[in-house]
Amino acid sequence: MNVIEIEEQIDAIVAKDFNPDEFVFDFVEAFDAPKATVKQLRQGQQNASDIGGILWRRNLHYIQALNGLVRQALDKLQASKETAKQKVRYIVSTDGNEFGARDLKTGETLNCLISELGLHFGFFLPLANIERYKIADENPIDIKATGRLAKLYDAILMDNPTWKGDEKRHALNHFMTQIVFCLFAEDTGIFAENSFSETIATYCETDSTQAKTVLTNVFTAMSLSEDHRGDCPAYAKKFPFVNGGLFKGAADVPRLTRGSVRYLIDAGQLDWREINPDIFGSMIQSIVNEDQRGELGMHYTSVPNILKVLDPLFLDDLREQVLAGWDKKKSLQNVLDRLSKIRVFDPACGSGNFLVIAYRELRKIEIKVISRLAEIDNYSAPLWSHVELTNFYGIEYADFAAETARLSLWIAEYQMNSRYEAAFGRRAPALPLKATGRIVNGNALRINWERVCPHPDDQTIETYIVGNPPYLGRQLQTPEQKEDKAIAFAGTVKNFKSLDYVASWFVLGNKYILKSCGKSAYSFVATNSIAQGQHVSVLWTKLLSDPVEIIYAHEAFNWRNNAKQNAAVIVVIVAVSKIGKNHQKKIYTKDQIFSVKNISPYLTSSDNTIVLPISNSRSDRPKMSFGNMALNGGALILSSSEVTELVSRNPEAKRYLRKLVGSEEFIRNTERFCLWIRDSEADDALQIEEIKGRVEEVKALRLASSDSATRRFAEMPYRFREQNECTDLSIIIPRVSSDRRQYIPCGILDSNSIISDSAFGIFDGELWMLSVLSSSLHLAWIKAVCGKLKGDYRYSNTLGWNTFPVPRLTSTNYETLAKVAENILLARDAYFDKTIAELYEPENMEKEFPELQKAHQENDDVLETIYNGTPFRNDPERLEHLFKRYVEIVDAQMEETSS
Repeated sequence: MNVIEIEEQIDAIVAKDFNPDEFVFDFVEAFDAPKATVKQLRQGQQNASDIGGILWRRNLHYIQALNGLVRQALDKLQASKETAKQKVRYIVSTDGNEFGARDLKTGETLNCLISELGLHFGFFLPLANIERYKIADENPIDIKATGRLAKLYDAILMDNPTWKGDEKRHALNHFMTQIVFCLFAEDTGIFAENSFSETIATYCETDSTQAKTVLTNVFTAMSLSEDHRGDCPAYAKKFPFVNGGLFKGAADVPRLTRGSVRYLIDAGQLDWREINPDIFGSMIQSIVNEDQRGELGMHYTSVPNILKVLDPLFLDDLREQVLAGWDKKKSLQNVLDRLSKIRVFDPACGSGNFLVIAYRELRKIEIKVISRLAEIDNYSAPLWSHVELTNFYGIEYADFAAETARLSLWIAEYQMNSRYEAAFGRRAPALPLKATGRIVNGNALRINWERVCPHPDDQTIETYIVGNPPYLGRQLQTPEQKEDKAIAFAGTVKNFKSLDYVASWFVLGNKYILKSCGKSAYSFVATNSIAQGQHVSVLWTKLLSDPVEIIYAHEAFNWRNNAKQNAAVIVVIVAVSKIGKNHQKKIYTKDQIFSVKNISPYLTSSDNTIVLPISNSRSDRPKMSFGNMALNGGALILSSSEVTELVSRNPEAKRYLRKLVGSEEFIRNTERFCLWIRDSEADDALQIEEIKGRVEEVKALRLASSDSATRRFAEMPYRFREQNECTDLSIIIPRVSSDRRQYIPCGILDSNSIISDSAFGIFDGELWMLSVLSSSLHLAWIKAVCGKLKGDYRYSNTLGWNTFPVPRLTSTNYETLAKVAENILLARDAYFDKTIAELYEPENMEKEFPELQKAHQENDDVLETIYNGTPFRNDPERLEHLFKRYVEIVDAQMEETSS
């Protein structure tokens, strides 16, 4: 169930008479509770309420309140033992008139009349597994408006089958944009109040066949000045001349039926003055993408996240300039002049969120400056703003999104003009519409950016390129997108195919700012992979070979957007400018800002050294290899029960069975086994029929493969592709592990265990290596240079282990490190009934396993003292030291090679 459907259900509940016996069941049904659950609650099953109410486990606890006693009922619910025991999220009560609820997770409360419940349905969206945000409660008009328009859009497509194709797609998108403008205009004084909705109701509600003609006449009238309206009917002539491109040319209106007219009238009943252009653009865009409608409640994080891009790029600097010149007329006038010369360009603008928010923030600064000038110099506010929409540029692939971006910018301008009027008593006329943002509909990787946002000759013009381009890893790219990349990277990077789609915007961003004679920089939101692993060696080697530098960066954080499959991704923000602009470089984290001398492509406060993968391990450490790949279709791998059955029937098979340990088995302490048959044992092993049968399965699978290497291994179907094993002990390193952990969960395995290919192994390693691998120092390096899989650490032997700078160690160092590593193992053994996953859960480690935490801290202190003479204070210090050591090692190797 999506947000629109939930809203409809709640409206239906409110519309009917209150029934105390049915209300709560209708309510939980509205939020997509399983039918079986609702049935059980009705029948008194699965209801754990201890106070005579209804308890939906982990979700909601409800009791009916006596008249006027809703608050007391909520107190009773909150004091209920079952509320706590069942981990209930919401407590709810009503007396049929008043309605009250508390969100026990966030501490927020809701108090309203039951008739007003439709305005607050967003408060309960988590019941339908749609996490809400505060703004959803404050401004539900955006969701409601989108819902009404979605119904209208669907009805039009149903009534006009020929409009479903690409040929009429632009016409329909433009029509919807015109409708939104009219609904907004009649509620904000641009048109006479409710004039558009009343016209539709008067002429079309009882005779929907007139709707196409009526709308065509109205739109035509708005495209003509009053002295050119000729034969327009009287009802159309009452609308003002709009133009601005929105109603230019012949009106193209679809056929509307009784249902679509009803949806249009319903939409007009909302108060469109409250529309928030910051987020409305992305929400209205979902009208044409049905798969996004269920995610409408996910749009609300966009504003603060977008400001993470805009603030440090140019807004913070403007605000500082205002404060510095607060008492100086000339300085403040300089700010106004600067505002008129700032251009914002989003070459993946979607529905215009970045542009809208940039426009709004610049207008806020303008109002603040003019207000101050009026205080200190009796300054008279000008009629026209210094911040013109013609200074806002965008490229967008989707036609409707481009239309929406233009509309959102216009709405933002109108609302900011209203704020300007409230402050100074004057405003520019709303009509006729002026040219809005210069939004081009097209493919940003195939359009010359300079044609969209031309470079000015004036060096005082500032151009800021911003956005949140599509991320798309290599495996998710369509053939067309791969061709886009080829065009974007032409003549720059040879091995670009491995890069994410978003990398293309960085290459084109570099190209654009290097040709700019004025101040110019770009700042993009990108997946965190852009600053990790191969992206650094492939992409940033090229980018930083140009005279550019990273001027600020935001460390990885969650970014939510409106695509279901990308509801939350791990992103970074990276801003780049030409060298030599005296930038104050800053690295932003969740709660801190670091001023630094340089920002590396790893987004660390070090120089631009790029770590390249090393295939072979150095002489100061043993080889770390992939675990053993079975290449067997599962035939050589057995569960515990299969092992028991095999050995019970064939006791001699026990000698060919070994414990198989990969990342999952090691971290979660699950058990799997494998057949481990050496070449010298094959003949004897195949005498056992059950083993022979499994081996024949492997042979058939390998022979059927299209890969020639796999077919060659069909000659040895009894064995894994590799047969790496130890004589004493192995060190296992998971290839992927949770980034919630403070340490990489490495461990020791005996010679009876086989490491699978989901982990790395150091076979016959030494205990001191566990000290290094389990350290905060090593984890800092892995986080910086190896990259992540979604949000998890992705270990690499060639990038992580082979490159890790290890100082010259003495025999005493080896002994000391082995000792602290042993202490970590002993601390784990003290909690023998706990898995690695449980031991290394951050909260558990600190509260429940202090001896393990202490052992790791001791290990860090000892290792870092060997490196630095004293422990480091934080990861930035660790990385700065490690990169210096890495450079020294690389330089020394180059000297050896040259000599």
